[in-house]
Amino acid sequence: MSNIVIEQYTYASLVSEAKNRKKHSNCSSDAAREGSYDFTQTESFEESVEFAVNGWDLGLEQYKIQEGILVGGSTEIHASLAGSMPHIQNHIMGFPQQMYQLFDNREYNLPTLDIIVNLAYSAYIKGEDALDFGKSLVAYINKKASTNNIRITGIFCSNQSKKVEAYQMITLKDFDSALVLNNIAFAFHPSFFRRIWFSVLEGKSYWRAGYGSTVEDYKSVALENLQGSKSDEVIAFKTLNDINDFKWDESIIDKVIF
Repeated sequence: MSNIVIEQYTYASLVSEAKNRKKHSNCSSDAAREGSYDFTQTESFEESVEFAVNGWDLGLEQYKIQEGILVGGSTEIHASLAGSMPHIQNHIMGFPQQMYQLFDNREYNLPTLDIIVNLAYSAYIKGEDALDFGKSLVAYINKKASTNNIRITGIFCSNQSKKVEAYQMITLKDFDSALVLNNIAFAFHPSFFRRIWFSVLEGKSYWRAGYGSTVEDYKSVALENLQGSKSDEVIAFKTLNDINDFKWDESIIDKVIF
């Protein structure tokens, strides 16, 4: 029986670990740094970190979404230690609150919805096909956010060495927080998987050659370890090793959820 490892992250903490980790002695690969554009859809690891940290503005253009922030009323912006945009003035002044955090200023009497997205897929999946899935997914989330108070959790689940079944669960958006699409969009970009997560995995003692294999039936483990209270509804996306077989548009999404 596999030893199950659960690791909880925020979006920022996963990116920080990817950027700063020391490669484990068990790891013999540098795929996060050496992966090609065709495989990752970014030119370099540094470019992927830039997109992850500063927001993937290009994603809004590629995803054909005009508004970077979806709100039902107005959005309040507060200086914070952590957030989605840099607070330039506070940075220059040396104040600790050097980021902006966004709060959607509207009534949250909407039904709560947990969306769990499996961010991993097999090596043979083409980068451009993975990007097409991301476009469809962001449009789907954008629509759901208009009728639900949503939380988005990304998950990497993989069978690794020494019979380890590893789960990295990343809170991409929490309940009652503003939906900032140019940040969230990059989490569904193939480079978030094939550069950011690969880099994290290269620092783990349980790293396995080939970066492991995907876990097909991950939902029960994910639900058991989903942080916080239960929501009114949960939608979980299947492991998509057949991404290449779809012509992605919004109508297809309902066919690939549990």
